[in-house]
Amino acid sequence: MDAAAFRLRCGENFEIAASFFLARFMSWRIAVAITSLLLLVTAAAGAFILLRGGPSDPISKAADPFRYDLAGWEVRHILNRWLYKIGHLFDDGPNVEEENETLQRYFDLAADVVSLEREVAEGGDESSRSTLEEQRKEQQQLENKVEAILEKRVSSVVEDEGLTTSLPLFSSVRFVFPPLDFEFDQPPQVLVISPRERISHDQAILLRRGLTNEQVATLEEETAATGVSSLVVSIGGIATYPSTIPEYASYEDVLEIVAHEWLHQYLFFHPLGSHYFDNDTLRTLNETVANIGGREIADLVQQRFPLPQPTYVAAEGATEEPSIDFRAEMHELRLEVDRLLSEGEIEEAEALMEEKREFLAENGFYIRKINQAYFAFHGLYGDTPASSSPIGPKMLELRQLNPSLGDFIRSAADITSEDELDRLLAERVVEILTPP
Repeated sequence: MDAAAFRLRCGENFEIAASFFLARFMSWRIAVAITSLLLLVTAAAGAFILLRGGPSDPISKAADPFRYDLAGWEVRHILNRWLYKIGHLFDDGPNVEEENETLQRYFDLAADVVSLEREVAEGGDESSRSTLEEQRKEQQQLENKVEAILEKRVSSVVEDEGLTTSLPLFSSVRFVFPPLDFEFDQPPQVLVISPRERISHDQAILLRRGLTNEQVATLEEETAATGVSSLVVSIGGIATYPSTIPEYASYEDVLEIVAHEWLHQYLFFHPLGSHYFDNDTLRTLNETVANIGGREIADLVQQRFPLPQPTYVAAEGATEEPSIDFRAEMHELRLEVDRLLSEGEIEEAEALMEEKREFLAENGFYIRKINQAYFAFHGLYGDTPASSSPIGPKMLELRQLNPSLGDFIRSAADITSEDELDRLLAERVVEILTPP
């Protein structure tokens, strides 16, 4: 959103003085964040209402008992989060070394908790259960600190890339918008619906986390009985506001997911994001930009703020090289499935996907189910092997043609079609080839 469009003409001296006052004595970040919250939550709620189908939709009826309470999540998390921010508004904060110690402890605990949960699930003794509860409690006590540290680190990189805005009247005060804000929590699951005769992301319904295998199987069977391809998938994060980020991921993964979800929020205030739900092409454009940008922002944060990695003893055989090229196998499968479906060979395509799933499992890559809905969801990310769209390679080329990450994201943010992406690529090539 271009705040400069709303500026009123006023004297330069007044603007400088008012900007100084605002920066020194007013918590404008809180006001901006609250505005972001209202806009993003409203948009997210509207988007999922749009995708969920009408009240008489049999797929929606089947999913109703398992729906995710998005509004309830916001109520539970936003107050606690901003009370913490306000309470520490004027703190000097820890230095980088102290920050790293806090982060290291948090991510060590996360790894320990995952290991202990597995041990308890397999029949661990009372000592394991007690240790698990103690480490969960310590990790939760560190959460707000860790979130604040990571938000600050990602914000510093985003700001350096020029992905900032200013308030009306105060153009000299620039800040990251929306403000970085995320919560460690287990993201919801998603019921994805695609037609059987083609791969298309027709419906997505948020489901509460922690569904049992039996509940997942029943829901997929009931929805598939309506003649569609359905799949319940787990997601790595979601751009609520605050974003929801898995609490047991590594430092590198958390940085990438935080950056990816923030980019969705940033793009929401630009043409590419505001048209996200128009069609699969717009979704693929958006997700691909977030993928490329999220990875690069995470890399830049790690270069500036490296964190020593914990040393784990690898399980026997864990260092063996995979016997197959997973990416090549999946991309080849996607192309062949597209071809079969285009020729009306639905049963043949579905048989091929199951055959490939079994082959992958035999070679160490377990995927619970591969069907049209699987590719409809994972294929939205154009730079992944599950996609057959040319958008991924085109976006990667656009990134290479832009001198900085910030330039790439700002230029991509105004795209609303693949044709516009093609025109932008052509313009960039001409700019490069034209002598100064």
